[in-house]
Amino acid sequence: MGCIVGKWIFVTFFCLISVGGVFCQEYNFVTLSTVKARSLAMGGAFVSIEDDLPSLDFNPATFSLNPLPGKTQFSLFFNPLGPLVIAKNRKNVPSWDVPLGWLIRGFTLSVGRAEFGVLLGEESLADEKRLKRDDIFDGTGYQWERNTSFGFALVLAPRVSLGIAGELFIRGKNEVSTGGENTKKELGIGYRYGLMIKTRNNLHVGLCFFDFPDAYSKDRMVLERLADETLNIGVSYSPWKSLILALDVRNVSDEGKDAVREPHAGVELSLFRHLKLRGGYYREKQGKETISLGLGLFDWNAVLPEPRRFLHPTLAVNTALLVQRNKGEESRWFILSCILRF
Repeated sequence: MGCIVGKWIFVTFFCLISVGGVFCQEYNFVTLSTVKARSLAMGGAFVSIEDDLPSLDFNPATFSLNPLPGKTQFSLFFNPLGPLVIAKNRKNVPSWDVPLGWLIRGFTLSVGRAEFGVLLGEESLADEKRLKRDDIFDGTGYQWERNTSFGFALVLAPRVSLGIAGELFIRGKNEVSTGGENTKKELGIGYRYGLMIKTRNNLHVGLCFFDFPDAYSKDRMVLERLADETLNIGVSYSPWKSLILALDVRNVSDEGKDAVREPHAGVELSLFRHLKLRGGYYREKQGKETISLGLGLFDWNAVLPEPRRFLHPTLAVNTALLVQRNKGEESRWFILSCILRF
């Protein structure tokens, strides 16, 4: 059984990378170090969706592992493409933490009703020019364009969770000195505060307030449309177990900020346990619209003993294909998230 699963995952990796490679001159690729594929495939409608590492990035209150009294669980998450990325960029590895970010996605710890997590080296999407690369495993610039998130969620009651997360922005600033031009590391820290209420077992409401460093207030606007110092609201509904419908409204708090009351819609359909299809849509007030599609493959819970299973699916492979259109111009993004969980 394990051999069959391993071959299936290998073939899936090969097919997805091959398909992306055909369009390598036309797409912006995000493949080195990311967990964003599921959220982006659902049009960014993710404020009320329960998950593990991706929730630290969107709403820490929905960060859900195994919130049962008396249960303790520790998990490590690896990027199986990490060794390939390291091998491809071995001549351009300036410090030990760069390959670490390519290889280890993060770790989580659940202790009773409290859950903690760290998301390492999430690749920034702010610099579109850097992401227009011929080789999808090109790590140029990653050292200066990554974020690390850390946070926790606390289950206050069976239907109410509270979450807080910090985000460390790692960037590079060019400085000219007598010895030439050097890049100096700059750090900034932002925060997010979230709340999730399960009004019913199949109806979730999420709220999250984002506070970014002033220097990087636009960092998550390109695809996620998350503005600095704004409150975002999300609702998700599952009419049956195999279907999730989600709707987010960006920035319901401050008309002076970007993306004021901008709706994002998403859907996730489970054809069977190991295959999920996703789609999403949003339209900016300036007229730009984004259509997204994606899929998820192979739930790690299937090979884990019951005490170590998450209360939600944890997919090994997630992809997203985004098409943005604005006044006759079109840009396309291909996002690939791969996770090995232990």
